[in-house]
Formats: sequence, C-alpha cells, structure tokens
Amino acid sequence: MTTRRLLQWAPMVLVVVLAAGCSASKADTQAHTTNAPDVATLVTPTPGKSSSTKATPKDPDAGRVRERIDMTDADRRRLLEPYLQCMKDNGIDVLAQRKEAGVLGSGPTTNPQKAKTAGKVCEPKLPLPAWEVDANNPDALDFGRKVVQCLKDKGVKYVELSKDTSSGIVGPALGGKNNDMQSITKGMDLMPECQREVAGK
Repeated sequence: MTTRRLLQWAPMVLVVVLAAGCSASKADTQAHTTNAPDVATLVTPTPGKSSSTKATPKDPDAGRVRERIDMTDADRRRLLEPYLQCMKDNGIDVLAQRKEAGVLGSGPTTNPQKAKTAGKVCEPKLPLPAWEVDANNPDALDFGRKVVQCLKDKGVKYVELSKDTSSGIVGPALGGKNNDMQSITKGMDLMPECQREVAGK
C-alpha cells in the first residue's frame, strides 16, 4: 500500500533522506509530553559510610534536542536551524534542494555520497522527534492509534497507522493506496490538533 506519512517538520523528511542517500519517501514547555527517563545524579558518599548510589546512566538522547508535540512550525524551524546550518557548511543546502525537488518531486538531485557524509557529520544536531511519536517509545504505537482514531472522528477518510518506522517516527499514513489528496491534505491540517488532544488526555 502506497501511503504518505506526515512528519512534523517537512524539511526533516528531506534531511533524513539525504543522510541515508536514498529517495524522498520517508519527523516552550510541554505540559502533557511524556519525557524520556530522568537522569539520576551521582552523590558523593559520606566518609566512613558505605553508599549504594548507582552510577549516572547514559543520557538516552545523547545530548540532542527533542521536539515537543505543542511546538509551532516557527518553534521547529528554530530548533532545526543548527542542523540546517551544519548541513550547509558541509555542502548540502537542504532548503535549496527542497525547492529544486518541488512539492511532489522525486527528491533532491545532489550527490548522494556527499549528502550521506554531511548527514553523518551533522546527525548530532538533528532534533529528535517528540517522545510521543518516537519509535523508541514503547507507548508510541498506542499514541499513534489514538491519533488515527481522532483523525477518523474528524472526517479523514483514508488514514491508518503506518507500519514503517524507518524514519524513527510512529505515526499515521494518509491517503490510502490511491493517495487520496483530500485525506492527505485534511489529515495534515488536523494532525497537530489530534496529537495535542491525545497527549492531553
């Protein structure tokens, strides 16, 4: 089944594709976001007393910034700026390539190896997806199913939970096998609203 997945920030779709060297087919305080596990602190033991304190676990996000469900497009653009600048510094102007590809184009025409190298160098600056839709979150599938139901309740005809998590994101696939444009457009418009509604429950 051919479907179109919504990632929360469109250029990131292209960025992930560039980093992988393949075609483009592939993501404020958050009041309701389920965050990744808190990092414990290492306490210096009192002299003469034994301590059972465990060592500080590794940062699950490896120091990378993470999107939040309640972010606006402007918020995401600001969050993505360091990554886009890094890519540009390494010879890949992601936004220029996106314009060249066109809205329904087949993808950037840049050198795949160059893009892959730049993607690897800049990956630490690429924002992680919101924890609710992160494929590493065991609750992401349940969140995705509820978002799909929300979209259906709001009149999106062709929508289902995508089985493709290769982008690192769990989310709805819009349009069905015939890529119904009305479902794609309406689903994309309603996606942020449904995600916030589900996150707030």
